[in-house]
Amino acid sequence: MQFGKSIGTACSSFAITNIDDMFVLATFFAEASTSKAVTPLKITIGQYIGFTVIIIVSMIGFGVSLVLPSEPIGFLGLLPLLLGIWKLFDLLFPAKTEETEKSDFAGAKSILKVSIITVMNGGDNIGTYIPLFSQAKGAEIAVYVVTYYILLGAWCLVAFLIMKQKYILLLAQKYADIVVPFLYVGLGVYVVVKSSCYPWSIERIDTSASALPGRTVMALVTTFVLLICIVTMLWLKLRKRAPQSTPDDENSEPTSQPVESFNSDPASPEQRNA
Repeated sequence: MQFGKSIGTACSSFAITNIDDMFVLATFFAEASTSKAVTPLKITIGQYIGFTVIIIVSMIGFGVSLVLPSEPIGFLGLLPLLLGIWKLFDLLFPAKTEETEKSDFAGAKSILKVSIITVMNGGDNIGTYIPLFSQAKGAEIAVYVVTYYILLGAWCLVAFLIMKQKYILLLAQKYADIVVPFLYVGLGVYVVVKSSCYPWSIERIDTSASALPGRTVMALVTTFVLLICIVTMLWLKLRKRAPQSTPDDENSEPTSQPVESFNSDPASPEQRNA
């Protein structure tokens, strides 16, 4: 095991999957500055609890992958790649979002609130950690997990400091949406290449009784799967952007005719007496 390389992989994968969580943490710390119920300590504890749930789910997925060969598990690297494309569509087709987190968790305890939001925001972490763990060798997983927990504490500290310097937060928010999709795509490519899943599959196809070469089969299958996923994601994005009519709008009828007042009289009293 190359210790330095393992730490570098852990740092890069953690940073890529938790950039968006930085803004969530900064929001919590901003709330802590005006609320006695939410404190920096409770935010940090809730963050660690939520992240522990994410690690447990990722380890369960890794345990399932142990019964399979390590090479085909590398195809899970397509998940962060597709996630990067999804985030790129978010950038190209922005949708109006309503801030409902505060109302949804208004009655929850502060630690539980932070934990739940951390888990809800951790789908990309799970989709990245499972294929990454499946390609780990020896004690690399332990190095990954320990590094993640150390970086999580540093992440909370950085978010707290960023909240104190709001212009830095605004600068990060401005460029993160552009950079993050390509980081996810790069991470997915890294997982796929490291796993050697394509050479392994091509070799299996070539040794079988297939009429087509393994390279051709894998190229066709990959292209088909990616096209289906990309078209589906694009359709979902465009569907969200499509204006939807409400029942009130459908039942309402325009009143274009002017309403004549009840007491209106075309002739004044003086004109009638004349």
